[in-house]
Amino acid sequence: MGLAWSRQGDASRAAAREHTKRCRERLRLMREAVRLRRQLAASHAGYLKSLALVASTLTRFAVGEPLPVSDHTPPAVLVHRPVVVPSTPPPLLLSIEQQQQQRERQEQDGVLAAEAPVETARRDNQGGDELRTAVRHRSLAEVAAGLEEYFVKVSVAGDAVSSLLEASNASYKGGSTSFLGALCCLSAPSVSHDRIDSMHGGRRHSSTLQQLMAWEKKLYREVKERERLQLRHDKKLTQLRDQEYSRKINVDIQKLKASWDRARAQLDTASQAVDASASAISGLRDTHLARQVLGLCHATRDMWKAIRQHHEAQCLIAQQLRGLSSRTSMDPTTEIHHEATRALEAAMSAWCAALGHVAKHQREYVHALHGWLKLTLAPINGAQQAPSPSPVAAELAEFVDRWGKVLDHVHCAEVLKSIKNFAGSTHALYAHQSDELRVARRVRRYSRELDRKSRMLRQVESSYYDSYVPAGFSMWNRGGRHWRDHDRMQVHDARNEVARRKEEIAVCRRMLEDEMRRHAKAIDGTRAAAVTGVQGTLPAVFQAMAAFSASHANALEAVCRHGGSNHQ
Repeated sequence: MGLAWSRQGDASRAAAREHTKRCRERLRLMREAVRLRRQLAASHAGYLKSLALVASTLTRFAVGEPLPVSDHTPPAVLVHRPVVVPSTPPPLLLSIEQQQQQRERQEQDGVLAAEAPVETARRDNQGGDELRTAVRHRSLAEVAAGLEEYFVKVSVAGDAVSSLLEASNASYKGGSTSFLGALCCLSAPSVSHDRIDSMHGGRRHSSTLQQLMAWEKKLYREVKERERLQLRHDKKLTQLRDQEYSRKINVDIQKLKASWDRARAQLDTASQAVDASASAISGLRDTHLARQVLGLCHATRDMWKAIRQHHEAQCLIAQQLRGLSSRTSMDPTTEIHHEATRALEAAMSAWCAALGHVAKHQREYVHALHGWLKLTLAPINGAQQAPSPSPVAAELAEFVDRWGKVLDHVHCAEVLKSIKNFAGSTHALYAHQSDELRVARRVRRYSRELDRKSRMLRQVESSYYDSYVPAGFSMWNRGGRHWRDHDRMQVHDARNEVARRKEEIAVCRRMLEDEMRRHAKAIDGTRAAAVTGVQGTLPAVFQAMAAFSASHANALEAVCRHGGSNHQ
């Protein structure tokens, strides 16, 4: 019998250690989710800013490149589709909808009837005719202006996700050192976060995650305390059982029973605290977190749908770059345009890095959230008959798992490669422009040298002709033969100086002409490099972005449709 009690105690202690380990992992994953949400919000905002930067730098670059588009280039036929209507509110999980309907029936009978026209209007707005417009651009600058217009639209398409992620929220940084971040670590997180949410006009996703992390910290402390009390309880129970079977003398069994009763009462109190914290976490998860995660996924799907349309339009506009010609433009590169080329290369590199960060942080955030949700499905109350997890938790974990698997299969390697190719061609063009500017500086230096030598020649010639007077009229003629010889020597020296100066000028002029030919060749090479780089790599960027956006939108559509099919 004592062996059976020992085995039961070992099992309870092992279960307590397992619960503590699981709660520690839950807390770690929730901390990761909070951190990754901040990184995702920052990378999302950085991606939208990178789009605006690419648009402005591309326009500045195109203005400095006077490259015309051939009149034989076919126009771009743009298809204006109806604007993607955000799915607000997004389809909720089946269990959440059932709970909401029951609550609404109890509170007000006419709410469901009032919501029906809204759904009809949304379907009506979704149905619309496509409008096709033929657009012809005459130069690279006009093409860049058309691309910039759709870059702005792409940036606007991410506003809904920015709002959900609070990517543009400057009043709340979410750091642990800030005032609002410190409120998240209080022992009663629901009170502090309700105040924060009332300040911002509604519950925020970051607030829910911070509140869940505070509850997870509290739950971890309580589970550790329960484990300690479990060990103490088992020790007291073992002492009591040993005394009952051994019947030792001079041992007060009533005192042992009282001590065991106190340990059991403390253990029951700790278990109730654990159950209360677990229930609070489950309530936040099943109500607020589920809605916010679904809303974020649906908003991301709508964003990539809109982005796909805009990048497809950019792809059509960029096809006109095939008609660029460098033969009609021989304007030299200026320092301002040289800096604009460098800025374009930096903007493209920033766009490439921002896209990679968005994909990475979104994937890591969803995986961390799924890991936490999966751990919350296992009970931590230590009961023999553990209750089954709530339907909302199971469906939410399955939904987030599908979302994470979709993100694992949607890769942006081709997009990053195409952007890097255009950045590489821009870097090569920058090198051509640097060579051209070096030749232009040499041309200006030789030109200044030629002007200086020409002025010196005119001065020497002036002094030579002023000093040269016929011998019969010279004032030195009366002075004798010595002075006449001196005059002849001066005239000879001046004549040699003029000849030497003229020879130097001829050499300088030949060098200037050679540099001018090199400059003209450098200009032609720069224009050719600009046309080749823009024609060969820029359309591929928008083709890759359109394909990536379409695959991402279709994958998220499958996730949302699968989640919505559970409602039917």
